[in-house]
Amino acid sequence: MISMIKKVVGIVLCCWAVGVIAQDAYTLSAGDEVSITVFGEPDLSMSIKLNENGVLNFPLLGALQAEGLSVSELEKTITRELTGTYLIDPDVRVSVAEYRQVYINGEVNSPGGYDYKPGLTLDKGIALAGGFSEKASRERVTLTRVINGVSQQFSMRPTDAVLPGDIITVSEYLQIFVNGEVQRPGNYPYQSGLTLEKTVALAGGFTGRASKKRIRVSREIDGTQEQYKIRMRDPVYPGDIITVPEGFF
Repeated sequence: MISMIKKVVGIVLCCWAVGVIAQDAYTLSAGDEVSITVFGEPDLSMSIKLNENGVLNFPLLGALQAEGLSVSELEKTITRELTGTYLIDPDVRVSVAEYRQVYINGEVNSPGGYDYKPGLTLDKGIALAGGFSEKASRERVTLTRVINGVSQQFSMRPTDAVLPGDIITVSEYLQIFVNGEVQRPGNYPYQSGLTLEKTVALAGGFTGRASKKRIRVSREIDGTQEQYKIRMRDPVYPGDIITVPEGFF
């Protein structure tokens, strides 16, 4: 019995990881559209979209709170409410006709909401949104997902599954700025463990006029931009502005 339980749990976790949605267990939310079939009752068979409050309006029954219910739970609810008062033994089937959208924002070329399709992954979602922008950090993509009513955030890889209602945020890449007496002044992507020495190397090294002992960094601390003298082995942080002055010869 225990081994069987473990097997079932493993299957559920596997389906969640790869983005396979078992409709019976899928939790409904605002924006989902459900197909309701009451066999033998064409007037009660239709597709209805949950409104912004997660409510659907069903003939005879009026407003039904579907937010947070699984497809099978909604099916049982409609069956129970119809039984006796309206129908003797209703045969009700509910399925998802259209999933709620996936939202992709940040550094993509066409941010916005996109229709979910089974099998959607991060790289496919980014493609739907027109691809990464020039300022996108491919290493800083986060996913916001509601699990058991709690909003949680995760880092994402290109092949990770995307589910209905997910919010994908592509951040701007972290950068540092190097100006003054270096071979290639400009902006450079931040890398973990970066030091001034490595930063200067990224910028092509010093020019012949550089004053290596008078290098300064401008850094924002608690909302205030402050300047410091910096040495070659000192760490560099995202947003730092490095200035290499000209020496007096």
